[in-house]
Formats: sequence, structure tokens, C-alpha cells
Amino acid sequence: MIGRARAIPLAVVLLAPWPSAAAEPPPPAEVRAATPDAGPPEPAGLPFGADSVQAVAESHQPEVTSCYEERLAQGKDVRGEVVVGFVIGKDGRATQARVKKSTLGDREVEACVVRAVGGWTFPRPATPQPVTIPFRFDEIGHRAAGAPEPAGR
Repeated sequence: MIGRARAIPLAVVLLAPWPSAAAEPPPPAEVRAATPDAGPPEPAGLPFGADSVQAVAESHQPEVTSCYEERLAQGKDVRGEVVVGFVIGKDGRATQARVKKSTLGDREVEACVVRAVGGWTFPRPATPQPVTIPFRFDEIGHRAAGAPEPAGR
């Protein structure tokens, strides 16, 4: 049994400042994290900012985790971090998603994560916003605890 795997969005980094010094960021608002029953937060209802981008990323964690779990199910023992860079367009859609850095060493997982992120919708920024999100992949289960690998590998 492999156990559970997790992909943790570590931190959201907004790479560009607000559009201009004269433009004020929207006032802080309550950012509701998604609950398993509620689904992802509605991006249109959130102000644009690092917290709202983080909330969207966390709500999509199961998609990213499934990329990793598929490889574990294939008997691959991969761990590490993948940093995905992308641009949130004025329409709120993620574009130009790509791996900026990876210690994972597994192109299939990396490509799957990029595809997942590329389908996300975020609150709409005033101008296109470059973002990076690092994901740490760390197996949880008996192999991660140091138990011997299954026979036949």
C-alpha cells in the first residue's frame, strides 16, 4: 500500500507590483478557503491579491496531488519540489504555465502539474500578473517511513 500523497502549495509569489502607484489595491476582504463540500472559492467574488491566489491554489490541491499519486501508483518513488510560473490574465485565466524549477526529476508529474495549473481561474487582476507557486511533493505512507520497497521492484 502506498498510502496518501500530498502536494503542498507552499507559497504564492506575485512577481509584479500593483499596476501603478496611483492605483490602490482593493480593500481587504474576507477570503474563504474552500471546504471539501463547497468546492473551490468563486474567483469573481474575491479581490485580487496573494491571499486570494493562494486560496485558489489550495482549492485545486487535489488536482495537483493526483498527478503525483498516479506516478506513485505506477511504482515510481519521486519526491521534491516543482516551481510553476504562469501569468494570470486580465480575464483571470492562468496562461503561459511552465516549470521554472524542479527537484522532482519526473517530467510526467511536472507536465501534469503545469496542465492542471493552466486550467485554473483566479480573481481578475487590473493588468496581467506573473505568479510563481512552489509545490512540494512528499509521499505519506509506509515507504516514506522507511519500510522496504515491495518485492519485484
